[in-house]
Amino acid sequence: MAFKIRIAIANHYVEERTARVGLFSFFGQGFIFRLLAFVLGLAVHEYGHAKMALLLGDDTAKKEGRVTLNPLAHLDLLGLLMILIVNFGWAKPVVFNPNKIRINRKLGIVLISLAGPFMNAILALLAILALLAISSSGSAFWLTGVGMFLANLSFWLAVVNIALFIFNLIPVPPLDGWKILKYSLPPRWLSRSSQFERIGPFFLVLILILPIGNTTLGGLVINSAISGIMGLFGLVA
Repeated sequence: MAFKIRIAIANHYVEERTARVGLFSFFGQGFIFRLLAFVLGLAVHEYGHAKMALLLGDDTAKKEGRVTLNPLAHLDLLGLLMILIVNFGWAKPVVFNPNKIRINRKLGIVLISLAGPFMNAILALLAILALLAISSSGSAFWLTGVGMFLANLSFWLAVVNIALFIFNLIPVPPLDGWKILKYSLPPRWLSRSSQFERIGPFFLVLILILPIGNTTLGGLVINSAISGIMGLFGLVA
């Protein structure tokens, strides 16, 4: 039983992956699970930024009602529609005031920027642990409707949150990875970073649309990361 569940998870991933163009192909089998996973992934990501800012002394996000795991507080309607239309979207960005940070300002910005991807990594790990428990349980429950729903949701929570973790750490404006790099640079380099910030979004678009085989450059990087991480846990055949 456990072996069958493990193989079912792996085969499901391989079938979905070979049909994917770009980062994700939303419509079709598993659509509702991908959508739920993205909504939850974006919510925990923005919560991470807001909570870290509050921990460091800035209550701006708290006053805006962003220190919550409620997806409704974080979702951007246009960003959600873009996920459905072009497989790329966003949530409302968390606003923080660097002047309210109680520790070194540059370090504080780095920590706030890291907190979002960190939360995606935590959620991905929890989902992977759930999949491991499911695949080794041997219980017939996981072959029932409810069981398969939970198993599929866990699978896509793992996949989507790995993708969000990797994607947001790309060091290109306006992603978190760029803020982490920018505020880790020596002061003499920090003043020059504004030049790259003006053209950074064009590089990001290029990453998202540059075709590589049957996917894009961004899709290749993210799908490779998903395969590697899921494979480490034996969840991909």
